[in-house]
Amino acid sequence: MEWAERSQIEQRAKDVLVQHGLYSLPIDPVNLANLLGVTVHNAKFADDSWAGLIAKRGQHTQILVEQSDPPYRKRFSIAHELGHHFLHLLDDGEIVDKRVDMFREKQPTLADWSAQRRREVEANWFAAALLMPEELVRQQWAANPSVMALARAFNVSQEAMGYRVDSLDLEVASNVV
Repeated sequence: MEWAERSQIEQRAKDVLVQHGLYSLPIDPVNLANLLGVTVHNAKFADDSWAGLIAKRGQHTQILVEQSDPPYRKRFSIAHELGHHFLHLLDDGEIVDKRVDMFREKQPTLADWSAQRRREVEANWFAAALLMPEELVRQQWAANPSVMALARAFNVSQEAMGYRVDSLDLEVASNVV
């Protein structure tokens, strides 16, 4: 399997948003799913470690997210599952994501990641790029370099925005976080 570079994933997410007329704030991943014909449902998973899943059967694709998760978590989970839709789920099948799959972890090199871990990292990159497009983050940051303000504008958690700001190498002034 050939892996995508982060820059390719960033561009793919932007292309999807532009193609569907959704390149404005805040990005609504449910709206995107609906435009794609992908149904999104809340679910109560029997396994508490599950956060979401995407299943494709023929022409029908559905995303399930944990109903008890907070709204920001659900938005990111839906965007993550859409990442699998665009990057990994080309044929019939399903991908189940556990909570641990949604969290970032530092690895020394990409070579240290298993194929499954790499797939999850790519879906996380896609989700971040979808909900917080680089160009829009940079524009907003130039106007108001505050993680809290950007989190509100993009309708994401402060934690997610903090990670995005860091991944884009934007400097955080200690008095504006």
